Amino acid sequence: MKFLTTILALVLAAAPAFSQDKPDTEKRVADLERKLEILSRELEAQKTGAQVPQAAEGGKFGLAPAASKVYETKGGLSIGGYGEVLYENFDAKLEDGTYSPKANTVDFARQILYVGYKFNETFVFNTELEFEHAKTSNSANDGGSVSVEFAYLDVLLNKAFNARAGMLLIPMGFINEIHEPPTYLGAKRPVTETAIIPTTWRENGLGIHGELPGNLSYRFYLVNGLRADRFTKAGIRGGRQNGGSALAESLAYTGRLDWNPLPGATFGVSFYRGNSNQNDQTATLSGEPITTAILEAHGEYRWRGLQARGLYARMTNSEAGVKAATPAAARELGTKQFGGYLEVGYDVLGGRFGRQALLPFVRFERANTQQEVVAGVTADKANDQSLRTVGLVYKPIPQIAFKADLQTIENRARKGRNQVNLGFGYYF
Repeated sequence: MKFLTTILALVLAAAPAFSQDKPDTEKRVADLERKLEILSRELEAQKTGAQVPQAAEGGKFGLAPAASKVYETKGGLSIGGYGEVLYENFDAKLEDGTYSPKANTVDFARQILYVGYKFNETFVFNTELEFEHAKTSNSANDGGSVSVEFAYLDVLLNKAFNARAGMLLIPMGFINEIHEPPTYLGAKRPVTETAIIPTTWRENGLGIHGELPGNLSYRFYLVNGLRADRFTKAGIRGGRQNGGSALAESLAYTGRLDWNPLPGATFGVSFYRGNSNQNDQTATLSGEPITTAILEAHGEYRWRGLQARGLYARMTNSEAGVKAATPAAARELGTKQFGGYLEVGYDVLGGRFGRQALLPFVRFERANTQQEVVAGVTADKANDQSLRTVGLVYKPIPQIAFKADLQTIENRARKGRNQVNLGFGYYF
């Protein structure tokens, strides 16, 4: 390589002598200098190992920017990741004025490592390894864990039709698939996308995905179902099997269709439907099916500095199955649940300082995991929530975000508690 660099330098030095009679000599010299500079940077990158591809600002195939890096490589290994830290300061008084202090916390919520391998243009393996709450632990109190968030093999056949198999992210909402912190506003994820859509939600399965004429994209998967014996009044979140020795007596299907009518605009729907009774010794012993069905609609518009999102999700769980469920806590599951939010932010810097962004935003949200319950069960009014979030996000570059927001939280039991959230997140 040094020899090649020396030859190019000699050619550059000799160029004027061979081109005295040509009017474009200066242009040729400038072009040679540019090429030599590019070659020098490539040589330096090889020495330092700095030629690892950078994460793009947009995702691909239903994944977040850093999670999509493997698709942009020419081949071989790809590494990326993201992380976030969250500080929560809780009001000492509840909504009804009761003095009930709660300890403030700061949490290194998660550190993620993406590892992918592109065998060739057809076969791509991709995985997300998650470290939560800074450690592993056997204690249920601190929640530390290490887990596989997704791991799948993609078979890329053509633009319209591709196959995928492994541990898959359920393709619902905005955040379940694209949850790198700089990609969404707010220090905390919306309640709708943690309770109604239990982000991060992944199951084992297989399916297809692709892009269709008319600016349409789709994903459709067949996956193992949920576990009804782990349902509670807080929702279906505990019923996720997360890929580990998952019971598959009953399967489920899920899908998504998005339409991009113009740049920056996305409208779509997604669904999930399956029998959550796995008919094992810890689930519903009656064998009565519990059909869990979720329908979700979403829209997003980005234009210059404006960012606007809206999402609504509605869930039903078949009444007969819930009524017969065991253990007793599963019978408190809402047979009807809903959640939704509207969110608007605006970049006040408007590109005047390079790639920096400063986005004040506001979010209005409603969610209820016990909108309707079976006879004999009394709904907990605390599960019927209204939230208002006002905040600020600063991005020195698109891959890093510092966040601050105030949440006003109310519920029908008048036990809501306001809080201030501070955090930062990144992806690479």
